[in-house]
Amino acid sequence: MRSENQLSENRPSENQRSEKWQTPAAAVALAALNLCICWRLFQAGYTDHFSSIEGSFIAIARYISRHWGDFSWWPLWHCGMPYQDTYVPLLHIVVAIAASLGHISAARAYHGVIGLTYALGPLALYFMAVRLGATRGAAFLSALFYSLFSPSALLMPDVARDIGGLWYARRLQVLTVYGEGPHISAMTLLPVAILALENALASRTVRRLALAALSIALVSLTNVPGTMALGLAVFCWICAQPGDRRRAAWVVAGSASALAYCLACYGVPPSSVRTIVGNVGPMHTGFSNSLRNGPILLPLVLISVAVAGYLLGRTRLPLFVRFAILFFGLIAGLALTAHIETFELLPQAGRLHLEMEMGACLLLGSIGWALYVLIPRWVRPVVLALLLAPLGIQFDHYRSRAETDIRNADLSKRSEYTTARWLDSHMRGRRVYVAGSTSFWLNAFTDTPQMAGCCDQGQSMPVLNYLPAFINSAVSLQNTELARTWLQALGVQALVVNGDASTDEYKDFRDPQRFERFFAPLHRENGDTIYSVLPEGASLAHVLRPGEQVPLRTSHQVNTADVARYVAVIGSNSRPTATFEWLRGSAARVRTSLDRDDLVSVQVAWFPGWKAFVRGRRKPVFPDGLGFLVIRPECEGNCEIELFWTGRPDLPFAAVVSLAALVFTALLALRHIGIPVLLSLRSFAWTRRFLGGPPGPPPVP
Repeated sequence: MRSENQLSENRPSENQRSEKWQTPAAAVALAALNLCICWRLFQAGYTDHFSSIEGSFIAIARYISRHWGDFSWWPLWHCGMPYQDTYVPLLHIVVAIAASLGHISAARAYHGVIGLTYALGPLALYFMAVRLGATRGAAFLSALFYSLFSPSALLMPDVARDIGGLWYARRLQVLTVYGEGPHISAMTLLPVAILALENALASRTVRRLALAALSIALVSLTNVPGTMALGLAVFCWICAQPGDRRRAAWVVAGSASALAYCLACYGVPPSSVRTIVGNVGPMHTGFSNSLRNGPILLPLVLISVAVAGYLLGRTRLPLFVRFAILFFGLIAGLALTAHIETFELLPQAGRLHLEMEMGACLLLGSIGWALYVLIPRWVRPVVLALLLAPLGIQFDHYRSRAETDIRNADLSKRSEYTTARWLDSHMRGRRVYVAGSTSFWLNAFTDTPQMAGCCDQGQSMPVLNYLPAFINSAVSLQNTELARTWLQALGVQALVVNGDASTDEYKDFRDPQRFERFFAPLHRENGDTIYSVLPEGASLAHVLRPGEQVPLRTSHQVNTADVARYVAVIGSNSRPTATFEWLRGSAARVRTSLDRDDLVSVQVAWFPGWKAFVRGRRKPVFPDGLGFLVIRPECEGNCEIELFWTGRPDLPFAAVVSLAALVFTALLALRHIGIPVLLSLRSFAWTRRFLGGPPGPPPVP
C-alpha cells in the first residue's frame, strides 16, 4: 500500500488546482466581455451604414442560400463571372448555411456570424500568446488591451478622428461602419494559425502539421488582406525563433502552407489567383508606384526584420515578446507609410493597421504584466481595484459606440432598397447599371444582375475597368449619347441615376439631369430615376453575320466605332430575333432562325468553360472584343442552342487536389493508421534529418 506521504505528494497542490482554472476563467471572461460589447450585432438586420461594402457580402450569402448546388456561375456582377472570382468563399458559405438552417435573412445571419468572430478575436490572441510562452497574466492583459483599446488611434491621427477620439473601438467601427466582416474574421483565425504552427514545431508530428495547414487554409479562404497579414505574421514567427529552431520553423511553415493551398485550391483555384494578381496593378496605384520606383524596398524591410529577429534571439526575451516586437514593427512600417494613391509596399497596406494593433497589444500586455509583478503582493489588490474604474469607462465607451454604430435601418426611406424592390418586380432578371452604394446593396435585396457590381479584383472584362467612370462622369451631351451606345452594347436594360434627393451615399453621377435627353424614365422614387436603355423584351442573344462581332484587339481599349457598328447590327429589325433564357444558374438556351454561316452573340461574359450544343453536338464558342460569348452554331433554319457553364479548365484539377489534400489531412490527423507509409510520415521521418528533432516511434506493422 502507498504511504500517506506518497498519496499526499500525488495530490494536486493548491497552486496547480488554481492554474487549472485560470485558462477557462480567462477564456470565459474575454468572450463574455466582447459579447457584451457587440451583442447588438446578433439582433441586427440591415444596419444604417449603406456606404459599407457589407451589402455585397450579404448579397453573396443571400444568393448562395437561395441557389444551393447551382451557384458555380455568378450572373449578378460584371456581366457574369465564375463564382470563385467573386470573393474568397468561406465566410459567405458559413453565412449562407446559417441563413438556411436558421430560416433567417442573409443580413441577420451575416451579422450573427461576424459578431461571433469579433468576440472570439481576443480569445484567439490570448491562446496564441500562452502558446508562444507568455504567462497567463501577460496573455490575459494583452487580450484585454485588444478588447478595450485601439493603439492605431494613438499612432494614426486620421484613425483617431474617424472613431471620435483615442478611447473608441477601431476594430468594431471597421466591422460595422465599413463592412470589413471577412477581414475581421480572418484576423480572428490568424492567431489560431500561429498557435498551430508553434504546436507543429514543438511536437514535430504530422498530426500537428495537418492542423496547422488547416488553420492556414481557413484564413486564405476568408480574406485576401488577412492572408497577406498571415504571411507576414508567419515570417515574423520564423524570425523570432531561437537559432537552433529557425531552420525547422521554415520547413514547418513551408510544408503547412503548401498543404494549406492544396486544401484551399478548389475555393481559390490557380485561374482565380491569376485574375486577382492581374488586377493588382490597375486597382492599387500606390503599390504599382512602389514596385516601379523602389522595388528593393520591401525586400530590405523583410531583411531588416530577419536581422532584428536574429539579434532578439540572442537576448533573454521570451518568444512571444520577440514575435510581438517583430510583428508590430513590420506591420507598423507597412501601414504607417501607406498612401493608397502614391506609395504602399503591399496592396492596401493601410488596412493592416488592424493587425498592427495585435502586435501593439501583445507588447502592452507584456510590459504591463512585467510592471505588475514588480508590485508587492499586498499592494496588488489595491492596484487591481484602482484599474476597475478605467476598465469600466472603456467598456462604456465601446458599448456606447456599438449602440451608435449598430442600428437597424428604416428601409422604406432608403433609395437603395426601394429601387432594388422596383427592379426586382419589373426587370425580371434583366441587366441594369447602377453605381455607388446602390450597387453595393442592390443584390442584398434582389437577384437583378448588374453590368458592374462588386469586387473588382475578380472581374475579367477589361472594358469594365474604365467604362463605369466614363458613364458616371461623361457630362457633355456627346459623351452621354456615347454612354447610351456603350450601355446598349453591354446588354443593359435599365439605368439607375441617383439625384440630389437620393439616399445613395456616393452619388457617382455628375450632372444627373443630362440623362433626361437620351433616356425615357420608367420610375422615380426616393431621389432615384430609373431610365429605359433598351426596348422592352430586348434579348441578350443576337444574330450576326461573320465579321460583325466587335473584333479582338491587342490593347484592352475597345474602339468606339466598332461598338457603334455592333449596336446598330443588334438593334436592326432586319435580323431574325433570338431569344435568351436562363434554365438555371449555369445553363441557358437560345432560340432563333439562322443561315448556315451566321454567328450568335450572347451578352454574357466569356470564360473558358462555356460550352454550346446544337442537337447534342458541341459547337465553337469564342470571345469578342467586348469579352462576350460568340457562338458558331453551324445550323440552318430554326435553331436551339444550349449553353452550359462547366467551370474553368483548371477547376476539376483544383477539385481533385483539394479532395486529395482533405483526405490526406484527415488521415494525418488520426491517431491510429494501419498504413505503414502514413505512419512513417506521421513520425516526420521524411523531414527528421533536416528538422533535427528526436526520432519518432517505429512504424506499427
